[in-house]
Amino acid sequence: MWADNETERDFLNFSGVADTVAEIIVQTRGRPISIGVSGAWGIGKSSLIKLTQASLAKRRREQDEREFIFVEFNAWLYQGYDDARAALMDVIATKLQTEAEKRETAVDKVAGILKRVRWLRGMKLVASDAAAVALGLPPLGVLGGIWDLGKRALDGVDQAELDEAKKKAGEAAEAAGGLLAARADTSPPREIQALRDSFEEALEELGVTLVVLIDDLDRCLPSTTISTLEAIRLFLFLKHTAFVIAADNDMIKHAVRKHFEGVPDDLLVTNYFDKLIQVPIRVPALGTQEVRAYMMLLFVENSGLTEDVKEKIRAGVCLQLRQTWQGKRVDRAFVQSLHDDFPEELIGSRRS
Repeated sequence: MWADNETERDFLNFSGVADTVAEIIVQTRGRPISIGVSGAWGIGKSSLIKLTQASLAKRRREQDEREFIFVEFNAWLYQGYDDARAALMDVIATKLQTEAEKRETAVDKVAGILKRVRWLRGMKLVASDAAAVALGLPPLGVLGGIWDLGKRALDGVDQAELDEAKKKAGEAAEAAGGLLAARADTSPPREIQALRDSFEEALEELGVTLVVLIDDLDRCLPSTTISTLEAIRLFLFLKHTAFVIAADNDMIKHAVRKHFEGVPDDLLVTNYFDKLIQVPIRVPALGTQEVRAYMMLLFVENSGLTEDVKEKIRAGVCLQLRQTWQGKRVDRAFVQSLHDDFPEELIGSRRS
């Protein structure tokens, strides 16, 4: 059985594209960059993201060149369990906290970022509940649990329900008090700008470039997709940041169209995503040579050859694929030239 998962080992000649994406990030030299990796489902966007990260991680740093730190975020995993916008902010802030503690610098600045993220998250939680109540609708957040208990109390209350009410009240107090931290002297616009400023200052003090890898955005429901894009926008265009966003353009356009339902202007739908992406890159379509090489490598990968021999064959095939424009081919004769002693069953598989 062959796995169909993303990989850091190139079987499809994607390394050239991944190295190009990595080089674009390197050459920005601290200037913000956003790169969109587009293509249909199953074409290899996730693998290209992994290969880009591997390319950046293994390259030798020049003098005075910043280290890259990576945040991987899959919005699909949070769908239905957490607000994707808040989750992305949390993941980024937590990564910075880990780096600050490891390097023993910028700890206070990163702590300030975490406080602001929690404040913004709490504002959204409480504000959404308040808006629901104002419209005569049942609240959906933490307060929604108390609302439900209140309705049930009309039919009589037992001790278990009283205990549950105390628990829900404690959760609401944490949401409104712990998350908001009683900061009545500020507002969301101020906090957002302060968050951006603190974020840049923390990256400067840490001496790193943050690379955020967003994947599976096109698998999400429209609301989750838009929520994630809004969070990306919050951190975009800050110094020493790079975003690599993998998504099917058509699915993104569908999400934007649903979000702006009733707006007939298709130009708005197209521009919404395009304005977030500075460098669009499409995953290359597979040709005959790539498909043949991929099938051969799958047989090799599932054979009894040693790991070092498998890697030697894979590297040789990928190098040959980069030269197919010169007329070089990946066929059985070429693959057999990469190793002297192929098992008979593997030769039979390749013949078939």
